Amino acid sequence: MLKQEKIPIFVYGTLMSIHSNRMRSLGGDGPYLGVLHGYAIYQVAYDFPGIVPEPGGKVMGEVFYIPQQAFASLDRYEGVPDLYRREEAEVEMARGGTVRAQVYVWNGGPEGRKIPFSEQPWRPKV
Repeated sequence: MLKQEKIPIFVYGTLMSIHSNRMRSLGGDGPYLGVLHGYAIYQVAYDFPGIVPEPGGKVMGEVFYIPQQAFASLDRYEGVPDLYRREEAEVEMARGGTVRAQVYVWNGGPEGRKIPFSEQPWRPKV
């Protein structure tokens, strides 16, 4: 049996380990702390955030390594292509170095409350 390659994905909202175990249930390895530069995070709805490209912005999140076939399920969960789109971006890893990872980017513009880096990682307001 061939060992399946795992693809890095950067998560910053409801997919983070502090909110669920979804990534592990998909066969993911991690989490590894990382920072995504060039994006800003917004509270786009009461119970979830979205990131948008923004020069100088940065988003704290986690990197997991998941099997390629897990992306079909995640794309449905994230509402691709209506709510989010999936793209590749460079993530600065807390342990050093960088990784090119998949990331879900909000399809709308900057909307809702911008979440400053000092308040990240994102948690829903109660």
